[in-house]
Parts: sequence; structure tokens; C-alpha cells
Amino acid sequence: MSKETLTGSTRETGLQSYAREWVVLENGTVIEHGADLVAIVKRARARGIQKPYVDFVEPIEPGVVKLGL
Repeated sequence: MSKETLTGSTRETGLQSYAREWVVLENGTVIEHGADLVAIVKRARARGIQKPYVDFVEPIEPGVVKLGL
């Protein structure tokens, strides 16, 4: 698995290779990813990350603006 470092405005477009997947991020770097949330959290914890930051990557849809927290 390749690591991808994300900062600022590159976050949304930089994660598109993981669209429709869960990702674990650590300091802006993708540590784990996959369709199974429980599995990626277990793998992250096995790597020593006690409180993984997890996000689901929505695909970018042209012409659609999403607002959220």
C-alpha cells in the first residue's frame, strides 16, 4: 500500500483514489484503507495507533457541492 500525504485543499482531490472506501489518517497520511471499517481500524491499532482518525471518502461528483462539518 502506498502512503499519501494530504494537506489543505489537496485533501478532497488527493483522496479520490480511495473513493467509496474508509481511510485511517495519521498526520495527514493515509495509513490504512478499505471497504471494511472494522478491519482497517484493527490494522491501524496493530500498527500502534490507539485512536485512529477514520473518514469515509465520498466520490467527487461534477456539479455537486457538498456542505458539512
